[in-house]
Amino acid sequence: MAADRYDELMARHAALARELQERMRQHQEEMVPLMALLGGSSQGFGSHTNGIRLARDGSLDATLELRDVHGGTSTVVLRADPHGDVVEHVAAAGAETDTDGPSRTRDETAERLAVVTALAETHLPADAAQDFVALLRPALRLEHAGEGEPVVAQLGGLPSLPINSWPVWDGHGPLSHVLTLACEPVGALQPELGIPATGRLAFFYFDGTFDDLASPVGTWDPTTRPGFRVLHLHPDRAAPHDRMDLATPTPPGLTAFPAVALTAVRTLTWPAHESPVAESLWVEAGMVGPRPGVPSPAVAALYDALHALPHGGYDTHQVGGYACPQQNAVEMEVEQLHRGLTGEPFDWTDPDVQAAAAGWQLLLQVASDDGAQMMWGDVGQLYFLARSPVEPTEALLTMQCG
Repeated sequence: MAADRYDELMARHAALARELQERMRQHQEEMVPLMALLGGSSQGFGSHTNGIRLARDGSLDATLELRDVHGGTSTVVLRADPHGDVVEHVAAAGAETDTDGPSRTRDETAERLAVVTALAETHLPADAAQDFVALLRPALRLEHAGEGEPVVAQLGGLPSLPINSWPVWDGHGPLSHVLTLACEPVGALQPELGIPATGRLAFFYFDGTFDDLASPVGTWDPTTRPGFRVLHLHPDRAAPHDRMDLATPTPPGLTAFPAVALTAVRTLTWPAHESPVAESLWVEAGMVGPRPGVPSPAVAALYDALHALPHGGYDTHQVGGYACPQQNAVEMEVEQLHRGLTGEPFDWTDPDVQAAAAGWQLLLQVASDDGAQMMWGDVGQLYFLARSPVEPTEALLTMQCG
């Protein structure tokens, strides 16, 4: 029955997403001829949606704002009923609709898909554009939660752990608590990722504050593997003496990051141009750059446009999807660590290594954050990747900055 309800929900989501894209396309087709007629007197046009939202009662709806070439706006609310039919009503000016409110989680996938598809078709040949769009992956962007917004994770602060279980790197010191997320709401918002259905995931990292940066953690040195940890916590399974309903104080000498509540926005992400999966596309399309790590002019233009989108660049907390690297492909870096741990050879140019690296899935990306007083190197980011997100405790980490 649960699977049936999920399939029904996804069918309604898909129907509503198609209708949003069609409305945006129709609006563009109607406005382009008017732009030509009005010339310089035109004020431009556009469309905007905050995405598809899910309410506690199970309804799916989306608000679409359309701006015409005269500067006027109209607002349409689209709702998918349990049969997958999409119904519409025009919202009165200034009226509040029940798509707003704290019970909703934002979903911008439909709008993101339309924009990224248009950019890909602008900068890439038709076949390459279609293949690029097929690579897009859903993700949850984690943002500082406002008043009344649903909270799915906590950045920094104190975790709730069983007694005597704070992660420690022997000979170096305790790890800092980076983030804890609740599996149930995160898994419901992003079922594609496949994280455990219950409990919490707590992420830890030896950031150097305990020993004044004397012990850097890096994928080039497998002996630093104890410098990060992912714990899967099951409060419902804890013995009475292991209760996890209270915050666990930090070990002596370690100061916790300030706590920041995070809410989620469902979105779409694209692979970095230097990632193994994207590199395969450029090779197939005959669009390889002049040297490794340097994209062709068309690919560079596409990524310049993508990074100019809101939340299209760095400084993003994210669950799932594709990582946004600041240096090399993060998948290759964690493959380097994996092979260092298993004793296998590693070569950046080895096709077998690159194919293996493509199998790593981003579990969590954590940016530097002023609110939590987190600074990873020079405004860098942490990346936790797993072969199988259903086993998050096996995730590996890399950090990039600069």
